[in-house]
Amino acid sequence: MSLSMRAQDPDPLPLPSIPEEVMSDSLRALINIDVDSLTNKILGPNVLEFCGSAVDLDRRDRNAKLRRELEVMSHYSSVLIARANYYFPRVEPILKANNIPDDFKYLMVVESFMDPNAVSPKGAAGLWQFMPRTAENYGLVVNGRIDERYQTIKATDAACRYLRAAYEKFGDWVAVAQSYNIGQARIEGELARQDVDDAIDLKLVDETNRYVYRILATKIIFTNPTNFGVSNSALYYKRLQQLMHQLVW
Repeated sequence: MSLSMRAQDPDPLPLPSIPEEVMSDSLRALINIDVDSLTNKILGPNVLEFCGSAVDLDRRDRNAKLRRELEVMSHYSSVLIARANYYFPRVEPILKANNIPDDFKYLMVVESFMDPNAVSPKGAAGLWQFMPRTAENYGLVVNGRIDERYQTIKATDAACRYLRAAYEKFGDWVAVAQSYNIGQARIEGELARQDVDDAIDLKLVDETNRYVYRILATKIIFTNPTNFGVSNSALYYKRLQQLMHQLVW
C-alpha cells in the first residue's frame, strides 16, 4: 500500500473540553446561544468560503447540518479562542510554508480542541490526532521513549504532508478533510461509488458526515466571535504579530 493510501482510522468526534452534562446551570445560561438567529445573521447569502472555494449552504439539508454543529461548537467558543492565541501563531506559518490552506487550522481545532495532550479511545494523540502507524508513515517518531505526535511543530509538518498527499489524490480540499477523519482509501472508494457533484454530499458514517460541517462551524465562530459572546479582542495574536512587525521595521 502506498504511503498516500495509508490513512487515519476514524474516531468519534472529540469530546468537548467542558462536557455539557457537567456544566453548572449558571454556565449553561451564559453560553445559551440562539443558533437559528445567529446562523441567519452570519451566513448572509448562505455561502461560506472554505480553502478558497464557495460552499453553498442554501440547501436545507446542508443548512441544518451546519446549524447542528454550530450548536455544539458555540458552547466552547471562549475556551477555543483562548487556546488559539497560543497555537495558531505556531501552526499558521507551517501551513503556509507547505501550501496548505489556512482553513486547515480549524481541522486541528476539531481534531483535538487544541489540547496537545489529547488521546482518543483508539489511540490517536496530539493536536492533530495521529494514529501511531500513520504518524510513523509521515515522519514522526513514535516508540516507548519518544512520541513526536505531541510536538506541535513536528506534528503539524506531518499533518501537512498527509494533507498534501491527499490533495494530490483528490484535487478537492473538502475530500481531503473527509479523508483525514476516515481515510483516503475510503473516500476514494466512495467518490467512485456514489454519484455526487460535491464531496460534501457523500453519504458516510455519521461522524464523518458531521466532521466537515463542524470544521465549517468552527471557522464561522472564529471569524465572527462577537456573535458567540466573545469579544473581538479575545483573539489577539494577530494584533501582537502586527505590533511586533512594526517594532522590527
